[in-house]
Amino acid sequence: MTMVDISLERKATDINIPFTTLSLPETVQVTNGGTGPFKGSLLFATRGRQNLPPALVLVNPTAPNNATVLLDNFFGRQFNSMNDLKIHPSGNIFFTDDTFGFVNDQRPPPSLPSQSYMFDPETGLVRMVSDGAITPNGIAFNADGSVAYIADSSALINNTLSATIYAYDVDAKTFAFNNRRVFAFIDTGIPDGIQVDTNGNVYAGCGDGVQIFREDGVLLGKIFVGANVANMAFAGDGRLVILAGSSIFLAQIEAKSALFTI
Repeated sequence: MTMVDISLERKATDINIPFTTLSLPETVQVTNGGTGPFKGSLLFATRGRQNLPPALVLVNPTAPNNATVLLDNFFGRQFNSMNDLKIHPSGNIFFTDDTFGFVNDQRPPPSLPSQSYMFDPETGLVRMVSDGAITPNGIAFNADGSVAYIADSSALINNTLSATIYAYDVDAKTFAFNNRRVFAFIDTGIPDGIQVDTNGNVYAGCGDGVQIFREDGVLLGKIFVGANVANMAFAGDGRLVILAGSSIFLAQIEAKSALFTI
């Protein structure tokens, strides 16, 4: 962030930052959600393309940028279109699986319901932890992992369907998501990627920017960027990087990420 810091001190409004493009293998198709670091690597959920399956993939951020597929099937059945993922304080990886790949003609017809899953990278255990969301999208946890949030983005297909973030209690033993309840309804567009800060506030990428909700679901405010926001990530304390189409914004806010990494 050094170049950004220098530009901010100079009060620059547009900042050009060099970036590196990673050349990933054929097994990594249509990267969607990402998190990390996970044991020194980046962790992605990929959508897959045609008969190449969606997968959880570890990518080395340094050369030679080798990629390792952790999971690409549910007991022999391909996932539909992995969307987003987070690392739980237990060390388990949780991810959502929707049907957007099929809707966008990138994937064959679904072979599983739209659901959310847990994957234990130590044992290889994979299990479904939540159903009921028509199009599960963003996923996040509060700081201690006792509460999970899932964004249902099915209003993208039909605006009479859900554009709601749901909250769940996470079972401390089985990690199943229980006691589903409405957390917040999005008034503009759909909820996409979501993050949580150490105060329990929930950040959602939406049609008008980033909407920020108190831990009881009350809307605290919005960061307007004039475009759909797919996701956002904290880049250190007080810095929220916002991904909006072909633009990237940096918001300076008084907050710290509750994201768990290994």
